[in-house]
Amino acid sequence: MALIEETARSLARSDPRPADLATERAIVALINRSARLADDRDYLGWMDLFADDGEYSAITFENLSYKGLRLFRDVGRSGLHERVAFLMGLLQVPRGKTVHLVSNIEVSADGPDAASAVSNYIVARTGELEHTKLHAAGRYLDRFVRLDGEWRFKERLVVVDSNLLPAEFTELL
Repeated sequence: MALIEETARSLARSDPRPADLATERAIVALINRSARLADDRDYLGWMDLFADDGEYSAITFENLSYKGLRLFRDVGRSGLHERVAFLMGLLQVPRGKTVHLVSNIEVSADGPDAASAVSNYIVARTGELEHTKLHAAGRYLDRFVRLDGEWRFKERLVVVDSNLLPAEFTELL
């Protein structure tokens, strides 16, 4: 719950600590790379964007507001490996092509080797023999750590705006 509480405090701040330009560009590139790798189904590449003790989780907006239960929570390399194994088809569920659109990225400096960001996302999905439809929308609440000069996700909390989850809710958000 640390990320949820810290992010709530961060969003309430009217004066976020701006990151330097190089840090902001690197963080924005990392967020965009994560979206592209998810769309390309390069799940191993996506997993490598996380620190070894990184965390990936999702929660609905309503549950975030009440500090409720997460939809899922993958912690550390082993948790991320399970997510990737599922997505690569070891626990196969048919999925369609996705397009992640990320916008309104705000990056804050949390120290020389730490940063956070808040951004909005929309995921569109095209199923087999279907038109493209809105699959999910919401906000990314991210914390980053710089390891050996490279920025990595320390924590990514995906806030899903809808309380009614889409069918075949299996894609990376």
